[in-house]
Amino acid sequence: MSHQQDTNRLIRALNKVETIICVDVWWTAATRWSDIVFPAATTLEQNDITSGGTYSNDRVYAMKKVIEPIGESLPDYEIFEGLADKLGLWAQFTDSEDKMYHIKLAYEASGAAKEIPFEEFWEKGYARMPVPAEARKWTRHGAFYEDPEGSPLHTTSGKIEMFCDTIANMELDDCPGMPQWIEKHEYLGVAKEGQLHVVSPHPWFRLHSQMANSERLRDLYMVQGREPVRINAEDAAARGIEDGDLVELYNKRGTVIAGAVVSDGIMPGVVSIYEGGWPQLDSKGRDNSGLANFLTSTQPTSGLAEASTANTTLIEMRKCEDPEGPNMAYHPPAIIEDMEIAEIDDEALGLERLEALTAALYADMTPGEQMFFERCTVCHAPREVTHYTQQQWKGIVPSMFERAGLEDSERELVMDYLMTNAADAAAH
Repeated sequence: MSHQQDTNRLIRALNKVETIICVDVWWTAATRWSDIVFPAATTLEQNDITSGGTYSNDRVYAMKKVIEPIGESLPDYEIFEGLADKLGLWAQFTDSEDKMYHIKLAYEASGAAKEIPFEEFWEKGYARMPVPAEARKWTRHGAFYEDPEGSPLHTTSGKIEMFCDTIANMELDDCPGMPQWIEKHEYLGVAKEGQLHVVSPHPWFRLHSQMANSERLRDLYMVQGREPVRINAEDAAARGIEDGDLVELYNKRGTVIAGAVVSDGIMPGVVSIYEGGWPQLDSKGRDNSGLANFLTSTQPTSGLAEASTANTTLIEMRKCEDPEGPNMAYHPPAIIEDMEIAEIDDEALGLERLEALTAALYADMTPGEQMFFERCTVCHAPREVTHYTQQQWKGIVPSMFERAGLEDSERELVMDYLMTNAADAAAH
């Protein structure tokens, strides 16, 4: 709810969804729009395992529990374990084992286990994984220039391309074969009388939307409890706005209420408001907190890249004369004591349908595809295979295979699946 451009569009979509379930550590911007919230434990409140290190991800880390979960929160694993139990799938989900069993299993399947046994790794806190030669060459600066044939780039030719035939042949109006200036849909060059260009840089006192729930930090930068918006003195004077006033920034996508910071440190015609605020709607549908994405557009950078254009947005601005009370975006919900939870209607669960859908899903999978999603997506979100080229997958799989602990025959099955379904598979 903080990071989606044109947030009102997202809200309209969510209003069409029957039930929204959120698993989160904190009371966040998103949990306000949820029907059910499962309180999750933080990484300090549970044992886990992760990978990291250099560009080759050549380390495995033991993430050890420091404190017990606070309140009624549970680790994600236990949340899904409970849901699996309700669905009659507990044994299938857990293999009738606890989480540490799966952590140990994941470690012992990796290349690190060949050098250090699990008990020693868990005591030490980390272990090194062997890095295949094909992965190491990408970590050395200058590999391409020393051996361009053996270290190709992720382009069609394998070289640096000033002009790309592949892109040019797509014949996209907004993405030619070489970089050039293309006029944007919204910027000062096409602004109407009174419109301003809004930019939304990273915030100074938080990490995107994280730590926005810290009152001590908000007291350092917020204006009347809202996000600060930096306004040039000329633009402010023309609209009767003074430093510290509440102002409305608005366009056809939405309206936000923010606190004015009048300054000569920003050019006329441009205002700046941090991204990452949490929204809170008033009775008029205005965001009473100052979320920049109520104003931004879902217009992509191009038909090829589909990237965000959040920093090229036009708005109008006026002094806010009718704020409806304080910003309540960061206030947690009331706690209802002695709440009785209704019994689950087993007939409404539709377990037979679930089993049929699962069986149909697996029936269509090749052995390599099944292995990819079961073994190669455990430590990160599943990647859509068609989003990467064959050359890109070749650069990704060395460290991925090592973490998954795949045998040579298993690697061949997964590699065949990736090469057959990569973005440029048809061209090969």
